[in-house]
Formats: sequence, C-alpha cells, structure tokens
Amino acid sequence: MRFDLPRRGGPPLSLALPDDWFGELVSPPAVAAAPDAPALIAAALARPIGCPPLSELVSPGQSVAILIDDYTRKTPGHLLLPPILQQLQAAGVAQSDISLVLALGTHRPMTPAEIAAKLGADVAGAYRVVNQPATNSAAMVYLGDAASGLPAWVNRTVAQADVRIGLGMITPHMEAGFSGGAKIVLPGVCSAVTVDAFHTASATIPANQLGRIDAPLRRRLEQFVAERVPLDFIVNVVPTLSGELYRCVAGHPIAAHRVGVGYAQAVFGATARRRYPVVVANCHPYDIDLWQSLKGIWAGDLLTADGGTLIAVSAAPEGNSSYPRVPHYIGRAPAEVLAAIDSGRLSATEAIQAATGVMVRRRLERINLMLVSPGLTPADAATMGVPHFDTVEAAVAAAVTRLPADQQPGSVAVLPFGGLVLPLVE
Repeated sequence: MRFDLPRRGGPPLSLALPDDWFGELVSPPAVAAAPDAPALIAAALARPIGCPPLSELVSPGQSVAILIDDYTRKTPGHLLLPPILQQLQAAGVAQSDISLVLALGTHRPMTPAEIAAKLGADVAGAYRVVNQPATNSAAMVYLGDAASGLPAWVNRTVAQADVRIGLGMITPHMEAGFSGGAKIVLPGVCSAVTVDAFHTASATIPANQLGRIDAPLRRRLEQFVAERVPLDFIVNVVPTLSGELYRCVAGHPIAAHRVGVGYAQAVFGATARRRYPVVVANCHPYDIDLWQSLKGIWAGDLLTADGGTLIAVSAAPEGNSSYPRVPHYIGRAPAEVLAAIDSGRLSATEAIQAATGVMVRRRLERINLMLVSPGLTPADAATMGVPHFDTVEAAVAAAVTRLPADQQPGSVAVLPFGGLVLPLVE
C-alpha cells in the first residue's frame, strides 16, 4: 500500500506499507466548497441564528469592535468584512467608530503585509486596526474576576466598545472541543495574565477534549465572556479540509456557534472501524512547528488503542521555535509540573508550556509516541522522552514488530490530515 502524506513546504511524503499490515485510511468524506462564497456570507448575515440582524443591534454614535483571528488561522476576513462594514454603515455607524481588533491570543503582532492579506488592503487602510499583544499590559483593562475565578484583563478597545462582533472559524480544537464563537474573546483579546490562568486550567482535565462540544474549557470561556465582555454577534465560517469556504453562520455567539459545530462535524469527522494498535498521524496542515503539531497528536490519540503506538509525522520547518520549553515539560512527571504551576512562580509563557507538557504526558500514560520529523531533532525527541525516526516506514516497522504475530495483520491506521481531522470510532 502506498499513500501520499501532504506536508508543509514541499511535495507530499510517500509512505509505503506492507499490504497485510494496513488496516484503514481514516479521512472524512469529501465535501464541496461553496460555489459562491460572497453569496453564502450574505445569506448568513441576512438570516442570523438566535438574534436580530446586525443592522438592528447597532445605532448611530455607538462604538463597534470587530474581533478577528490572526495570521495562524484561515478565516477569510477579506470576504467577511466588506458586507459587515456595509451593514454597520447603513445602520448609521460612523467609520471612525469602528475598530478592527486582531485577536492574537499569545501570538506575536501581525506584520503590515499579514494585516493587508487578512483584512483586505482597502479595509486595512481605511479603518483603525488594533494589533496589541497579550503582553502589552497598557492596552488591557481589568473587568473583575469571573465566577470561575479567572481574572478578566481584556483589550481596552474591546472592553469599552458598545457593540462587539466576533469573526472566526470552527474546527476541532484540542482544549475547547471546537474553535470559534466566544473563543475569539478568550483567549483572543485577553491579557497574558488571563490567558495563562485559562490555559493552565487545561492541565487539570485528564481526558482528550478534541471535538467535545461539552468540553469544560468551552463552558468556562463562554461563561467568562457572557459575564465580563459579552459578544453581541458572531460570523463564523467552516472551511473544507483544503481551506475553502464550506458554510457560514451568523448570529448569537452560542446558538450560531452550535449550528456551525454541526457543519464542522460533517467536514472533519472521520469514521473509523476501531482503535488501532499502530496509528500514523500526519500533522498537516498544522505542521509548522511542535506547538501546532500537537493537534495531530490529539487526533491520533483518539484513534490509538490502549497501549498502542502513535507515530506523529510533522515537517515542522520552524522546529520548536514557538514555545521552546514544551519538550522539557513533556519529559517530566505531571505531578512535578503541576506543583510548579500551582506555586505561581512560573511566568505566563512558562506556565502555558508547562500545562501543555502535562496534557501531552497524560496522553503518553495510555499510549506510546514516536516522532518522525526533519524539523524536530532527535535531541528534541530525547528531551520529550520519545524515540525519533528518520522515516515513517522505520517507525511503523518498529511499532508493528513489537506486536504479537497474530495482532500484526491490519494493525496500522493512517491519518493523512491529523491536524484537522476528528476521528470518530464506531
């Protein structure tokens, strides 16, 4: 059996498996992209879910903050913004009262070229664009603690706006079940202090939350936003596996989001006959570095049998650049790392990496992990406490030959788009 595994920055990686080892290719059924993306967006705006149309939610003289995700996401802001801005101005909102806020989370500020590509050059040049990182405390305002105990430090422009509109995309998410909806606020436009407290809470949740709409962090972030910085309206898109526009929902931040989740389940849900003792999870398209490649590990974990082996495949051209301490924390015992988090001595960035390390290590209490990556070195893998292989075939051979002979036939499942797919075991 031969498979092509897509990868970042190069031709597909060819994978050859012995016929008798192959069990199943786990990939969602193909869906067709919308033939007319502007018409799809216009229809969603004309029939919002769970709330009145946008034109009825605003009044002349009000300030409006439009939140949109950053360069790490493929939300087509250049398509979404023109009809939204047109509706706002038709309702009497002045152009000078509209701010476009880049929801960076803990990522770096966007470059002028990235902003123009995301928002559209004409829009980016005509409106106020807020491009403030979570570490800029002067750009944040404190709104008190939420009922969950999270401190509400939020971007000042968003906190002080009369109307807030969130733009984003809905795909399976490691911690919140699915992205989109109120997540554009938390962690999108919150300070590092708030984001730190939010993310470190994930270290206390043992189960894999990918694709779970009732994920504890989803409930927590929605409660936080409703209490401290309510969204008035969302426009969320659901992309195809290749990133084209499939569906668009608009309206109430929870009601519309849940409808969008249904569409996302149809796009990304991939039915599998069973869990497998060996799983090859190609982390594409989230394979730029280790941090993004974790998405593929979470998807692969759902498909891997207890005691089985997950082979994570990632191009990782940027290596371990985003959060370089993650391998260190993956290699340590969860109890030790949790104690360090609870001590309060870790910086916000360090605490996020520590929490992520705990989450990965908990996956590895159930399954084994192997790493195949030209961008992540054998030293990175050794720090994580996992073996590194030069080829997928070598990793598969090592994993399969560990199995008893009667378990080897049909033992290998392959996830070509592990960074996006949500395995659904029958």
